[in-house]
Amino acid sequence: MAFPTSPSPVHSDTPGMASNVSEATVDSRFVTVKKINILLDDTNYLLWHQHVILAVKTHNLQQFLDSSTTPPPRQVLSEDGILQDNLAFSRFQQQDCALASWLLSFVSAAVLPHLIGLESCAQIWSAIVALYGSKTTSRLMSYRRALHSHCGEVISDQEYITAILNGLPPDYEAVIAIIIASQVPYSVQGVTTILLDAEARQNVIVCETPSSANIVSHQESTSVPETVNTPTYRPSSN
Repeated sequence: MAFPTSPSPVHSDTPGMASNVSEATVDSRFVTVKKINILLDDTNYLLWHQHVILAVKTHNLQQFLDSSTTPPPRQVLSEDGILQDNLAFSRFQQQDCALASWLLSFVSAAVLPHLIGLESCAQIWSAIVALYGSKTTSRLMSYRRALHSHCGEVISDQEYITAILNGLPPDYEAVIAIIIASQVPYSVQGVTTILLDAEARQNVIVCETPSSANIVSHQESTSVPETVNTPTYRPSSN
């Protein structure tokens, strides 16, 4: 797949402006690079992350992964004081969409539903990091590696799920209760997906309401502490 390169300076009679939108779309500044032979799933985030970062830095495009990057204005004033479409914005948007499409092409089908509705490269990257970059997700991956490397026999899904649920912190008590109470046994992939969704929601809540979190933390520190017991999951013998 074609990988976009960083924009080169634009030379025109009016720097930073486009006389029409078509000028911005006729931009063939792409080079072919080695395809990343890894599709992101719940087992290979760290390796996938490393490959993507190296590829992006090779073309000096890391600013498109940064949500704090501000795109150029959509329109600018000409020397005559007339608003015109900004060529720099069109090229930035084109570059961002190309990189976002490239990023999605290396994500497995199991992960893609988490990225629906995200349009910019920074949004996609931030969502992936939120899903896989936390301590809880790293713990899930370490369980899988440990179980496969230290056992000489095939591990059943129920044994695998038991190890995962028993290692979760108290924050996941409600989710654990739902999984345990289900009449239909969850698969390993199903449990992993539920936990990733729960973790993503927690991250969003923490990011959007930091002041509320501080108030709750203060109230809890002044109240009588209560012991929270995380339910221990035991697989059914049936």
